[in-house]
Amino acid sequence: MNHGRSYGLCKKIVAVGKMGKEQMLEKFDVLVLSGGLTEDDYTELVAEINKN
Repeated sequence: MNHGRSYGLCKKIVAVGKMGKEQMLEKFDVLVLSGGLTEDDYTELVAEINKN
């Protein structure tokens, strides 16, 4: 799957873990609405957040 630049940045945010879960989800929601993330990207990121 070809992910965009926003996805890569979001993955780094999740990996660093300095931002709260709710904050991350709010930012990712905005990216989905603006077209920066696909629904599949969002689903993967949420799974990664819940894993940590």
